[in-house]
Amino acid sequence: MKIEITNQTNGIKAFLGGFSTEELSAKIEACKTGECSCNCDPAMMQKIESIDLESVDGGSTITITGDVDAQTLAPMMQECLLGDKQ
Repeated sequence: MKIEITNQTNGIKAFLGGFSTEELSAKIEACKTGECSCNCDPAMMQKIESIDLESVDGGSTITITGDVDAQTLAPMMQECLLGDKQ
């Protein structure tokens, strides 16, 4: 699985290879409700204003808007989204 995260104005954009938007949407919902199987940080979830998913060739892109940056989110996304796929 491949993950590439870059900082954007007001948030981050990530490419997640091998993931469908349906798969990611379910994982994101679990994190929002605190029912995820990984170590979600509720304080970090509070800083997120919106999460947009888009299907692209070979995977999906996720755009997260809010007071977040790639350096902080990358390890969390790696664990939460890719942990069971590696």
